[in-house]
Amino acid sequence: MKIRSFIRNNKIFTIFSVVFLLWFFFLLVLSIIGQRSVLFYDVLGQVDLSSEYSSIFPLLRYFVEPFYVLAYILEYEFTWMFLFLIFYPILRGIYLYLKKKGFFCSERYKLITYPISDIVYFIFKVLTISIGIVGIYILIGFIMQGYFFVSRYFMVPVQLAVHSGMILIFIKISITILKLFHPKLGLNLSIKFFKEKLKRNPKRQTIKREFVFFIGMVVILLSTNVVVLSTPFPPHKIIPSEPLEDDEFLFDFHVHTTFSDGWLTVEERINWYIQQGIMGAAFADHDNIRGAKMAQRYVEEQGLDFVVFIAEEWTDNAANPDFHMNYYGLAEEIVPLMSDNPITKVMNGSDTIEYVKSKGGYITVNHYNYDPNPNGGFGLPFSLDQLRDWGVDGFEIVNGGSYGSKYQQIRNYCIINNLTCIGGSDIHTCEDLNTFVKLKLDDPTNLTIANIFETLKENTHEVIAINLNPKVVDFPGDLNDFGFYIFEDFINYLLNMSVYQTLSWIIWSLMGYTLLVLIYRKIKNTDLRFLKEKII
Repeated sequence: MKIRSFIRNNKIFTIFSVVFLLWFFFLLVLSIIGQRSVLFYDVLGQVDLSSEYSSIFPLLRYFVEPFYVLAYILEYEFTWMFLFLIFYPILRGIYLYLKKKGFFCSERYKLITYPISDIVYFIFKVLTISIGIVGIYILIGFIMQGYFFVSRYFMVPVQLAVHSGMILIFIKISITILKLFHPKLGLNLSIKFFKEKLKRNPKRQTIKREFVFFIGMVVILLSTNVVVLSTPFPPHKIIPSEPLEDDEFLFDFHVHTTFSDGWLTVEERINWYIQQGIMGAAFADHDNIRGAKMAQRYVEEQGLDFVVFIAEEWTDNAANPDFHMNYYGLAEEIVPLMSDNPITKVMNGSDTIEYVKSKGGYITVNHYNYDPNPNGGFGLPFSLDQLRDWGVDGFEIVNGGSYGSKYQQIRNYCIINNLTCIGGSDIHTCEDLNTFVKLKLDDPTNLTIANIFETLKENTHEVIAINLNPKVVDFPGDLNDFGFYIFEDFINYLLNMSVYQTLSWIIWSLMGYTLLVLIYRKIKNTDLRFLKEKII
């Protein structure tokens, strides 16, 4: 009878507890049957090299594993917001309907919703103001310098604004909780003013409240996404089964920093590489080499054993489809016509290729396509034959760990036409490295870009794609376009966890549930009159 009475009087908490138990037992099963499997595949040589490399997590990684996974799942395209736009109105409507039917009618529950609402209002104000200020800054820059300004300068102010706003929100929540339960501190809620207005104009204020709640949820979710993407979580370490010879190197030829649309700073990105056992990388921010130059300075100042290649991702988003090239070995900035400005060189694609080659540089085409070209051949907006004839040195055959159908076709094209097969992680966030090139140099003391590319032209190197979570579940593309990829990625991640990863989830889940129980008990056992005096 006591159990029935508890369930009847604590319905929401009981439902949550049942869900937690199911989740907990699911994790226990995974800890027994789960086995992490990582695929290392040489796309150039068409060879599985999983026996020659291993992916090892540092101990610190297990302490933050669920938070890293949040960043890995959400990614930086934010298309998961489609799911929120679909499901929030449905869930909010169900909640309001049940509330109207008396499911959430206890006086204690109503009292607690006031400080929660006050926090949501604070979130709405802080983050919308922060994002609004950054938006105005970017708009002014766009009016003055066009797309050139946006591609170079938007990331740092976005991160500063969001991180500052999230710190204020954390302080607000902490102070609210402290004041709510402290016997002597008063709790002044702006929600009181809202209640008075609600009495005078209930319909209008209800619409306003729902608008504030909706926007508040949008900005807090987006801001959380920004925070986790820009947090330098401990990455995996790539360990060859046999130690590398003195003339063997592991490089990545395509990565981004906060100097374009990357989420890690130059310093964080270099340390991220070193932690993973990578010996050098091409810092190829969109339409500028500022990140690459700063990376070189940082390595020199810190005396790090790491090679920085000066590179830029020449990015033409006005083309249909987008057209991207990495050029290496030039300490000059070249931008496409869409980024016309008086500061840097402005050239179209063919002229850029010709100019880079005339200056002794090297240029490759990034994440290209193999669609039929209306004018003959394959590739859009230009055919592969056109790009070859204009003088490109090669093409990416792996990008971001992807090496599917189009990359196989491009690989074959490069081999037939004696073009360089190259690979780049193209990573923008804090996720684990998914692509690298293993290169053997005749002269290991000569790490110039010229020597590197002369060796790459032979196509005797390895272009390795790392599949950290081999697919078990594969949703249709239409679903993924609407954000369902987060479920696909999360399921595949869960089904590829090691015992220690699973243990991390178990511990964090227990800690979260324990915290919830303590908060629930504190609210449940707090005298109702005390809460009324604090809130009303």
